[in-house]
Amino acid sequence: MKFRLQTLGRLRLVDEDECDVAFPEKGLLILAQAIAGGHREQSRNDVAKLLWNEVVPSQAFVNLRKTISRVTARQEELGHTFLSFSPSTVRMEPDAIASDLDDIVGNDDQDALSRFRWAAEKFRDDFLKDLKSQGQALRDWIAQQRADHAALLRETLINAAEKASGPDRRLVRSTAVKLLERSPEDDDVRKILETALALEGRQYDARLLQRGSPQPMPATAAPLPVAANAPLAEIMGDMRPPRVVLLPPGAGNADATATLFAHSLIEDVTIGLCALRSVSVIAPYTAAQISLQADKASTYEQHAISYILDTRLTNEGSRQTLFTQLIFFANDEVIWADRFTLDDRGLMKSRQEIARQIAFAIASQVERNETMRKTYEGNGGSYRSYLLGQRYLKQLNLPEVRRARKSFREALTQNADLAPAMSGLARSYFVEWLLTARGDSELLALAEQHARDAIAIDDTLAAGYRELGVVKLYSRQFDESIEFHERAEALSPQHANVIASYADTLVQASRPDGGLRKIETAINLNPIAPDEYFWTAAGACYSLGQYDQALAYIDRMRDPTPADRLAAASWGMLGNRKKAGQYVRKTFEVHPDFNLEKWMAIVPFREEWQKAHYGEGLRKAGF
Repeated sequence: MKFRLQTLGRLRLVDEDECDVAFPEKGLLILAQAIAGGHREQSRNDVAKLLWNEVVPSQAFVNLRKTISRVTARQEELGHTFLSFSPSTVRMEPDAIASDLDDIVGNDDQDALSRFRWAAEKFRDDFLKDLKSQGQALRDWIAQQRADHAALLRETLINAAEKASGPDRRLVRSTAVKLLERSPEDDDVRKILETALALEGRQYDARLLQRGSPQPMPATAAPLPVAANAPLAEIMGDMRPPRVVLLPPGAGNADATATLFAHSLIEDVTIGLCALRSVSVIAPYTAAQISLQADKASTYEQHAISYILDTRLTNEGSRQTLFTQLIFFANDEVIWADRFTLDDRGLMKSRQEIARQIAFAIASQVERNETMRKTYEGNGGSYRSYLLGQRYLKQLNLPEVRRARKSFREALTQNADLAPAMSGLARSYFVEWLLTARGDSELLALAEQHARDAIAIDDTLAAGYRELGVVKLYSRQFDESIEFHERAEALSPQHANVIASYADTLVQASRPDGGLRKIETAINLNPIAPDEYFWTAAGACYSLGQYDQALAYIDRMRDPTPADRLAAASWGMLGNRKKAGQYVRKTFEVHPDFNLEKWMAIVPFREEWQKAHYGEGLRKAGF
């Protein structure tokens, strides 16, 4: 039986029928290194250093021996030997396996266009694209292979660009986009893209095609020279531009025509942004793959993506609209959002004009936000700990909240001036105060202290004011709470988390109608919202006497446990004592020492009617 190793895209071994063949991943990596490097034999020491450079050498050799044992056993099962082993070497058997890299060398006799078509198809996927996190030596080696492939693709593009016509022009354009995503400073490739756009009659605002930026930028270091075969880390460097991914909209309930139009529009925007030096844009093919990932946050972190343009097709009565929002990944902040009509009247604007509007807005907003990005990313270890804290804090349970607090402290240990981590620390104390429902004044005091510390570090960030506003709310200082939330919203008017927190303040300040409008705005900006949004919305509905709607919002929570008391009160007001009793029992299971009178004493409603209304529901439920 014949076997082939696939390295471009997903690393796998396939048989002659293109079916996957199970084989130890480390064994496949040894084969990939041998084939890519063109050597048949390597020392065990070199293999161990590549695969396990981040452990002590003795452990690396133990790991290698285990891998050799697994590879040998699997080869015996297959009845085929790819690798053989001596006490000091690892050898790839000649002619034992074919590979998708076999034709990279030795096809120079093709004409320029044929070689370009071959390269564009060959390198559509990155080398070992889906390989999970590995040690630094292996990451560097993979980056060098990808750089070599990019250099070959670039060479074929430059040689063929002037000769391309028809479908080849589109291939030239998409290849230029792919290369610019990797190397934004490549003037030759940028000129090819601009020429391709002009030949297609796609005109963008001249400011978007300038080498500078549409808004004045602070002075920065001169761009690093880019060698065609430089490793990725060297190409990007410390002064790399921020990376942006534009996610295509899901189909949802939209009609097929609107979906196709929206996908084309987003691709247009992506190509327009590739003409900028101020951002590095993820190519449309990769963006489409990212949109399918279940854990997008990990993918953004893995690819060093700073900004995400999220898009959704929505029905507004008889109209189809495209909702777009630009999100700063580091703190989940929406820094720009807009809607575009896709019905016949909306289409009177050209596709290019809509694309130009979005592209220009993205470019200008990203550049305004760059000082903040550098604050986050100036210390990689601190930034990583901060991101972990943010992830843990999205879960409304004590173990995750305390894990978040530990991560925020680690971030601040490495960078004491990271204001977002300080505000995250404040948030963790407040959420613990809320979940424990004991009225612990020390937790609120710690939350206030860290919120003020965050503002002292950077008074231009909304998060510190938001946390201070929350503390003031639960300290019953309603006017101060509203004032701090107003300041936070002024600093970040489309930050969904800030708006949601403001909504909670309005509900507790006995303005539930205004609170409900605010939280609906937040949910619109952040439709896959955290549980606390729906909890706030449910509280607003309860205060307005909309008990069924309150329960509907609670049902949208992933973990509705924190809202058990509110659910019990809603069922109590609906007269369903049996359903209410279920939530009363659940409350006591989680909080066996729960006391109604103590709880009502700390619930921060401003006006007595609202507190009496909530208490009535709880008593009717059976508390």
